[in-house]
Amino acid sequence: MTNPEINWRESSLQSDQEIVQCLAETLGRPVGYGERALGGFDPDGNSRLTVITTRSNVSVEQQIYDAVTGDEHNWVVFDKDDFRSDHDIAMYRLKCSEPAVLAKLGATERQCVDYQEWCDAKGVPAADCEYEFFNVAMNDADLPVRNVVIGSNTTIDGRMSRAIFRFSGFAIGRDSTGTPTQTSESVILTHLSFKGAGHVEDHGLDPDMIRSTGASHDIWIHKNSFSFTGDSAFDVKVGAHDITMSFNRVLDVKRATLHGSSDSHTIDTQITTTMHHNAFVTSGSFYDEGRGTARRVPLLRHGSSHMFNNVFVNYYKDFASVRMGGTLLFEDNVFLGGPPIQREKSDPGAAFDEWVTRRLSGNVVDDGSFTTTGSFAWFSDDACVIDPTYKAAVLAGGGAARDLSQDYSEASRARIGMHELGAGQDLVDYVNATAGKDGAVPFNSPLSEGRDAILGLPREACVR
Repeated sequence: MTNPEINWRESSLQSDQEIVQCLAETLGRPVGYGERALGGFDPDGNSRLTVITTRSNVSVEQQIYDAVTGDEHNWVVFDKDDFRSDHDIAMYRLKCSEPAVLAKLGATERQCVDYQEWCDAKGVPAADCEYEFFNVAMNDADLPVRNVVIGSNTTIDGRMSRAIFRFSGFAIGRDSTGTPTQTSESVILTHLSFKGAGHVEDHGLDPDMIRSTGASHDIWIHKNSFSFTGDSAFDVKVGAHDITMSFNRVLDVKRATLHGSSDSHTIDTQITTTMHHNAFVTSGSFYDEGRGTARRVPLLRHGSSHMFNNVFVNYYKDFASVRMGGTLLFEDNVFLGGPPIQREKSDPGAAFDEWVTRRLSGNVVDDGSFTTTGSFAWFSDDACVIDPTYKAAVLAGGGAARDLSQDYSEASRARIGMHELGAGQDLVDYVNATAGKDGAVPFNSPLSEGRDAILGLPREACVR
């Protein structure tokens, strides 16, 4: 299964059940609130493997739609040969035959499918093409383009592939004005790459990359890469709960994870998430475009979130926002202020003090509970090497948060205790090496080489 030269149905494993069981076992299991997510693996023997290919008369997008919208156990992978090189997937293409879409774009169906051709026909410069197509021409709430809704018992697994989802992604479940209309359970999205067209406030198509909603539950969002997406990498809305987000790399996403979309949605009191070992990164160029815009991880209304061992790079202000009685337990996380933050004032000490004491966490709590233990901020260089001269604890505000880990199983708590690191350089290096689609295999999987081996890997730039 881990050999890129042996395709999914070419190994010694013969049945779908055998292959899916191997995929599930090598991926490993989540910890925290999403610990019960099995995705497309059915221990009772009814697992189905779907291999997405470019050599079908059915489009890649349609194959994915057909595979993920039902509730039968389905583990979706991408053909290793067909997706050996970067291959764009854009789910909006499913609507490129719709007259309303073509009329709005002033395009042929082919130009809709290939937005580069649309830009060429319209005389749009290559540097502006994605923005003009997705954020101007397609920015219309009346168009019949929305995120594909994933059903229950589904895994989309991007291992051994270079599939890239452009502009938008998926919804897990469905809602209507704050009321669940479709509840999906046991969903895993792993080793996927999502690349957006930049942030546009209140985009008409609401192009989230992953949106858990409709009281959906038992969800694992693991080892994905998100870059330059719109308003969301992974949002949680309308009572979705029991969700773990782990080892994801989020680059230049303005507001990565909304938890609860309205003060009036009291169903969001049941939101529960665990976020651990994620890298939330702001590049220098994105920071310079509007400092402090990458923030609110999470914006939390009503629900509860447990965050531990996450690394934030160049997050300047209001890293989270707790409202409407929400609960945020924040343990052993790291904030790194790179050169963009260090340049905020001519004196580095003054810049550090302004960042930590006034900007970073001063306005986290509006109404709710926020407890932080063992979380620190440092200055660092572009490689995320900590400067010990500048260090401060990240302080909490509001009432004390309860110990959310007591909601987990004993086995989950034990695994967390075994692998959790204190805030410091080892944690930074471990997350930097493992987070994202192409990172090293983390502790969840039996294929992991272990913490010491991972910490021994050559250090890579963390802004990537």
